[in-house]
Amino acid sequence: MADSSLSREHSLALLQKLATDDGFRSRFEQKPAAALAELGVPHETIVNLNAQCLSARTLTGKEAFTAAHQELREAGAESCVQMIIPNPSLNFGGTRS
Repeated sequence: MADSSLSREHSLALLQKLATDDGFRSRFEQKPAAALAELGVPHETIVNLNAQCLSARTLTGKEAFTAAHQELREAGAESCVQMIIPNPSLNFGGTRS
């Protein structure tokens, strides 16, 4: 079953490492599953990822990962800023506020 995906936290950590850490990049190119485990991604998540996500390959440049990290980080911040927190007023037979 290949329907698993990384959490936002793990995605940000992965993009950061791929943008900055040459040793991690090398390990990820050779054995993506082991590199994901190194980040703390649960085993169940890793084994249920799409097989293409776990195939060894040469990575693109660090700049692409830096840009993707920034985009994902900003998308999360934008969502939080736009969130409207409800302010319900409950009346249990007393005075209204």
